[in-house]
Amino acid sequence: MKSFSLLSLVFAVSASFATQAAQQDEQHRVGAQLFGGSASYKSSDQDGDGVTHVYAYYNYQYDSTWALEAGINTGMEADDWKCRDDNDDKFTCTRNDKALFEIGANELDYDNLVLAVKGQYQLTDNNYLYGKVGAHYYDYEIGYKGKTMAEEDGVSFLAEAGWQYDWDNGLSVNAAIQYMDMGDLDASSLGVGISYRF
Repeated sequence: MKSFSLLSLVFAVSASFATQAAQQDEQHRVGAQLFGGSASYKSSDQDGDGVTHVYAYYNYQYDSTWALEAGINTGMEADDWKCRDDNDDKFTCTRNDKALFEIGANELDYDNLVLAVKGQYQLTDNNYLYGKVGAHYYDYEIGYKGKTMAEEDGVSFLAEAGWQYDWDNGLSVNAAIQYMDMGDLDASSLGVGISYRF
């Protein structure tokens, strides 16, 4: 019921903005972001529960403030690597494969389909602060050496806030902080991205 309410809210808000849409030359934006952060499963919190994910998206800009966004995200656990300098300037790197979430897992994969509303506030001609809230369908699997220990899918919410710089040629860069709720799994991440508007 909570999931249906979130989706209804996103659609209602985007429909209300559509009626106020102003015709602009550059209403479309495509982009990608790379995130790294931490995750918790059933409120576990320990060192080594790192995650990384890549998010690709499309924005439709209704007016100078509001946009509707659709995106796809894919993520996984982020293992630490330790490298040491051997003789003759050769490096040896080993993977620090710590157990995840206090359950002994060492693998995490997740995918998300996102629908969100994005609002932005112009600071200067090319600088913006933005916020994003939306719903997403998630699907994740936690395992150990290929054996599934936990899996879940469903609909929940995400939120993102950040800074964006737009050049006049259509290219943009951004930095953001993002929170994704995936039922028993939560992820908080910092990211950077690049986009193009047309």
